[in-house]
Amino acid sequence: MPAVPDPAQVAGAIARYMALREFRARLYGCLTARPDALFDLCDAILCADHAVTSLAELSLVPAFRRGHGALYDALAAGQVDEEAFAALLTGTLPQLIDDDHARAWVSEHDHIDYGLLEQALAGLPAADAAQVREACARWRRPRFAIDATPYPRPDAECSPGRGHVHHDACRCDSTRKTIPGWEYQFTAALGYLRTAWAALVDVERTTPAARTRQTARQVKNLLRRLRAAGAGAGAPLVIMDAGYSAAALTAALADHDVHLLIRLPSASVFYADPVTWPGKKGRPGKHGMPVTCHNDPAQANPEPDESLTLPDTPRYGTVRVDAWRGVHPLIHGDRGWFAGWDGELPVLRGTVLRVRVEHLPDGRAPHKTMWLWHAGPAPLSPDELWRAYLARFDEEHAFKFAKGALGLTAAKVRTPQQADRWIRLVMAAFAQLLLARPLAADLRRRWETRPPDGRPLSPGRVRRGFANIRARLGTPARVAKPSRPGPGRPKGSARGPAPRYPVPKKTGNDDKTGTPADRQEVKT
Repeated sequence: MPAVPDPAQVAGAIARYMALREFRARLYGCLTARPDALFDLCDAILCADHAVTSLAELSLVPAFRRGHGALYDALAAGQVDEEAFAALLTGTLPQLIDDDHARAWVSEHDHIDYGLLEQALAGLPAADAAQVREACARWRRPRFAIDATPYPRPDAECSPGRGHVHHDACRCDSTRKTIPGWEYQFTAALGYLRTAWAALVDVERTTPAARTRQTARQVKNLLRRLRAAGAGAGAPLVIMDAGYSAAALTAALADHDVHLLIRLPSASVFYADPVTWPGKKGRPGKHGMPVTCHNDPAQANPEPDESLTLPDTPRYGTVRVDAWRGVHPLIHGDRGWFAGWDGELPVLRGTVLRVRVEHLPDGRAPHKTMWLWHAGPAPLSPDELWRAYLARFDEEHAFKFAKGALGLTAAKVRTPQQADRWIRLVMAAFAQLLLARPLAADLRRRWETRPPDGRPLSPGRVRRGFANIRARLGTPARVAKPSRPGPGRPKGSARGPAPRYPVPKKTGNDDKTGTPADRQEVKT
């Protein structure tokens, strides 16, 4: 006779199904115009048995119960409540990014008795106790990564708002790797174990002139939504790659309870506080000994305040992390974010970290040293910071899957507003895959390997079985009503040619080849 199912497992599976169904119902409520067509389009992304390469092919998926005209109409005339959509993702996904295996791993490494910790902090000043709590919240701290990715539209001359965005498939002048298109900046929740999963919780189309302001706004919105959802035990850690201004973002978020971890470009210089003594004459100094971000480890720098050596790590060999605490950058009040600063320029203190590894995961020797900047309400351990930065690459895996399988940049739409709706539909599809991860069966091909015990399925394998899950969930979208084709455009009428929107040209003469009129502006 078949074995009797475990009641606890049955109850857990039912709870997960109900959570996914509730998420889909709340997602349907975020679609304020053309909701049925938009929701069916999201289901078509999930249930297609092929990689999404065009919108027309999605209209043939059985999950999309309408004609291809309704698909394009949904993107052209549909509406998404962006604030409600981001609040839904932020309140639902960060706590799900770690699976049972990751939570068990964290519980093995978290040896802090928080009850005894609170008793020990009872007699300390409030500011000192808060810093200790922040340092001890390592295993419960939510971590997020912010990064931008291009939406290439090189031949769309009728699409407004295009600029030059960074892309490896360069189709521009000289050696600059840019391509005409739009750029979208995502916020993703990260887990504590390296996987192919990252929870995309927010997105914003960026403009190069206001990138720092938009990034600061995204972080502030994230903090507000996290407070509303009641998520996280400590201040969240936001991680960014090189290309973001560490000084500007530190100043913009100085009054907010958030940790920033930003990779620094080479040759950046930071300064310790000046050394003073009684009886010193002259004007008080503003900067002390410099700390320069050299690529050569043999270059001179002051002795670090803290050093950490980890021998024989599985992927990087011997890892050495040096930290200079309480240093600050040199700020110029006539350029960039601080141009026109009202009042005295601030002194932005933080920690500079130098990370050196023996070899890269593929065995190659590292070609340069990695430097990181940390600023926040309390100092954090170097071990937590360098490991947290490595988790940032999980967002790159999410981009790769969203583009290659879900068609993040496959929709050839005309306006950026249509691209905004498509991007959010792909994010909604990715979120449902994360919710369906414990429910999906491993429908692997004969030539595919079995995943390691305890590790979650990859996003591609979860998507392969989502059609079976959707059959049990149902859909809140209504069935399409029967209709007739419209009369179309009257004979003899013409709209005329669509307006053209040329990509902005560059006015300076920074290259050695070509004329100024032939060179285009590179916006990063």
